[in-house]
Amino acid sequence: MMKKINHIISLTIIGFLMVLSGCNKFLDVNVDPTLKGDATLQELLPTAQFYTGEASYQQAFVACQYAQQIGNAIGANGIDTYAEADNTLGWTNFYLSVVPQLNAVITKGQAENAPVYVGIGKVLMAYNLGIATTSWENVPYSEADKKNFLPAYDSQEQVYNAIQTLLDEAIIELAKNSGIKPAADDLIYKGDAAKWTKLAYSLKARYAMHLAQKNPQQAAQTAITALQNGMKANEDDFQLQYNSKNLSPWYSRVAIPNTTSNLSVTFTNTFVDLMNGTVQGIVDPRLPKVISLKGSQTVYTGVIPGSGSGSTVDLTANSWHSNINSPLVFMTYSEVKAIEAEARFLLNGGTATSTGTTAEGYKAFQDMIAANMEKVGVEPADIQTYLKSPAVNVGVTKLKVSHIIIEKFKSLLLNGEIWTDIREYNYLNFPMPTNVNPDLQGNRIQRMKYPDTEITRNSKAVLANQKDPETPMWIFVK
Repeated sequence: MMKKINHIISLTIIGFLMVLSGCNKFLDVNVDPTLKGDATLQELLPTAQFYTGEASYQQAFVACQYAQQIGNAIGANGIDTYAEADNTLGWTNFYLSVVPQLNAVITKGQAENAPVYVGIGKVLMAYNLGIATTSWENVPYSEADKKNFLPAYDSQEQVYNAIQTLLDEAIIELAKNSGIKPAADDLIYKGDAAKWTKLAYSLKARYAMHLAQKNPQQAAQTAITALQNGMKANEDDFQLQYNSKNLSPWYSRVAIPNTTSNLSVTFTNTFVDLMNGTVQGIVDPRLPKVISLKGSQTVYTGVIPGSGSGSTVDLTANSWHSNINSPLVFMTYSEVKAIEAEARFLLNGGTATSTGTTAEGYKAFQDMIAANMEKVGVEPADIQTYLKSPAVNVGVTKLKVSHIIIEKFKSLLLNGEIWTDIREYNYLNFPMPTNVNPDLQGNRIQRMKYPDTEITRNSKAVLANQKDPETPMWIFVK
């Protein structure tokens, strides 16, 4: 059954890989290369990267509604009411596609003296594990992909340890930079081991900061140390580029249906009011770049979470993140600067309610904003106007962690990672959705539920690990 499911999924991506990778010579349209016993590394890697893109989108579609970046465009019974969502597609994609593909890359790379492939495989595994654990908390990993249909679940603490181990091992492998190396089959960095190494260090910082509630000083220092070798510019961004023949999921599954009245999600008033000047008193110059107005509308107003109403904006093909040439963004230099800004704030003794950071921390805060604005095409003069405005340029001694997270909230638009920050800082006290899920008893949603298919198939493990949706994950408990 697993092989059949993999075959069905793989058929949908062959056309994608043929054009996007630029390596169509190794693909036979009559044979699914991902299922061959002798699949090459050049076949396995782009397939694994495609599935990584699927994992990112599938998580973000749910997580960004919980985080109140986007909400249900019509009706009052959507995910944005904090309805329990299981992200079944994401779970299936992870265990039937991502893990087996990446394990194959790692194993084959080790056997064929291809350490760069091994390093890339481990970086991607760490990244995907991060998506899984921040969605469901405890998940199978150590016993996954071992012909075991009833795997035990690793605790979230074990998963975070595994993530850091994978990244450390990846850095060692990538430093070898010898043997068989990827080129066009690497859809992300074209085989550039240096960029993969920067990403590995950046992810080490990301996942270290996920543990800031456990030990703020240790998490922050670990992140700062890792970032010395992390991303240095927007050119280092970790993303998958799409085009007119290989369509981004935000374009093909959301933006295009929205234009044909098959509405799904749009931007919330929580997000739009941070952009249109309502909250900060200054219009963010990214506003017309990332949000589209409906028809003849001239005033930007988002949907009220949980209501399906009130919006004058659309998530359409005219937006930076969802047009026909949009990349699917996994991690950026802007996020790296946000991590640095928060870490330096904590190292300076900062708390959720205190003010003041260091000069380096304040510069990182400003660099985070500027990097994202540059990425989405804001003019340099407009960037400087925004950075110098009193609402943003609060000064070193008055910077709050909320300033950092609000700007990160805007910079990580349609990136499911932002839900981790939102949960860590108590949803930034955003208004509760209307028609909020009564089962939460007035609390915020903290986790996705395990899919019904998993409950049926591996019920003993699920029952031992499932928790109420309002129960904070281990990473958020001091």
